[in-house]
Amino acid sequence: MHGSDASGPRSRRRRLPTLTTGLAVAFAISGVAAAQASAAAIAVTQACVVNANPAEGSPMTVNGTGFTAGDSINLQTVTGDAFGTATADVNGNFTATFAAPTLSTPNPAAGAFTLQAMDETDGVTTASTTFDVANLAVATNPARAKPNKKVTWSFSGFTSGAQIYAHYLHGKKVTATMRFGRAGGPCGVLKTRKVFYPGHAKYGSYKIQIDDARRYSATTLPRLVATLKTHLTL
Repeated sequence: MHGSDASGPRSRRRRLPTLTTGLAVAFAISGVAAAQASAAAIAVTQACVVNANPAEGSPMTVNGTGFTAGDSINLQTVTGDAFGTATADVNGNFTATFAAPTLSTPNPAAGAFTLQAMDETDGVTTASTTFDVANLAVATNPARAKPNKKVTWSFSGFTSGAQIYAHYLHGKKVTATMRFGRAGGPCGVLKTRKVFYPGHAKYGSYKIQIDDARRYSATTLPRLVATLKTHLTL
């Protein structure tokens, strides 16, 4: 029988190297960045941002949490023309107000947008959210008709869940009021068929105020004032 040799294969086994300090630090930094990215969040405070002037974005307010204190935050919609900046406070939070994106039409319409936030200081932390935008608008199809003809009325940007009314005025006198139905969804939209003018029209054009009040008041909000032209031949 042969004796064991201390210098044999067993003694020549090498132990695997341990993780270096540099790699451990790198993994730790990566883990912190991932945690920040997942913790960051943004939200638009309005259920629907209504552009009172469809050609200009109304102010929208965005709240952010989970960012690094003191870092600069860049905010930009994926599509559209809305952007803003903010600085995270000592708790990593921010509030920013800037103009909402505009829609591609001045007519009644609503659309969804995606807003992204990027921590410009660390270049890693991000967050995103979706939000709605609507025009405060009304339109009829056709745009001009006989007073007793039913046309398609379209509305957007009115108070969600509230009735929509049209107050017809000639000079300062209210000549008629018509109710259309309740505005639906977060952006207060409605499409319905109603006559162009309720009752007997005496004039070729009327000023109309669209709002959510049963009784007319020149100060009701939200309101939309337009001119309605009729074909008086019945």
